[in-house]
Amino acid sequence: MDDTDYAFGRSRAEYGRLIEQAELVRPLTQRMLLAAGVTRGMRVLDVGCGVGDVSFLVGSLVGSEGSVVGVDLDAEALKLAEERRIASGITNVEFHQSDARAVDCGGRFDAAVGRFVLVFMKDPTATLRQVAERVRPGGIIAFQEMDGRVATAQSMNQPVLGRLLDLFARTFERSGARLEVGAELYARMLDAGLEPDPRPLAEVAVHMGNGEVAYRRWVLFAKSMLPKIAGYGLATEKDILDILDKLRDELVPARGFTPLSWLMIGQWARKPDTTARCP
Repeated sequence: MDDTDYAFGRSRAEYGRLIEQAELVRPLTQRMLLAAGVTRGMRVLDVGCGVGDVSFLVGSLVGSEGSVVGVDLDAEALKLAEERRIASGITNVEFHQSDARAVDCGGRFDAAVGRFVLVFMKDPTATLRQVAERVRPGGIIAFQEMDGRVATAQSMNQPVLGRLLDLFARTFERSGARLEVGAELYARMLDAGLEPDPRPLAEVAVHMGNGEVAYRRWVLFAKSMLPKIAGYGLATEKDILDILDKLRDELVPARGFTPLSWLMIGQWARKPDTTARCP
């Protein structure tokens, strides 16, 4: 489910990167979902579920009394998600190949959630409005998106990482992705006719004391984006490899914390329950 020139491509290597990324940012996403009110017994729609990690996380929160429907357009990603579901013995999650803005899964959901999805939408406000149509009145719409304009690498005296993140940001911009959408979530939810909580959760994923983890994180990121970076003429493969060599020297010896993400903003809202307001 994307409306942009998707900057990461689609391959088994990229799906592996998504799985590793999900493990690194899982605590941040879980905090956001709990703050939004996702709880046991709910029926939840996972928008742009990819290889299934958010669906599995939500499944653990709603328990056996609840259920999760993960929706994505990428058939290969969904095939891997289903393989992982079966291997883990998860029974309260199912996957469908569809556009979540138009999916019909037999009744409305108690909540709709997504992570790093609206960033790839040409019109995030329209997407929020269409997704909300799949949610019952009074239900929850919760998304966690990045603000790619906010990074801590330069302030932490990590200039090579800062240079690489700037290159990623320019690549996203060329692809049509909306790097600032995290900071826009509150206003966009208002414009979509929702009732957003004025207290969003904003965090940066970091790793402390083991630079190898951070180095691997950004190397995999760079490898997935390399074809687009080169295709847009922003840097050559040799340029990227040179940067990654310097990045190893910068990050691997690091003993303090190293950023693993841009600023991640979790924003949630309620769909107005107009029937409850009738006299």
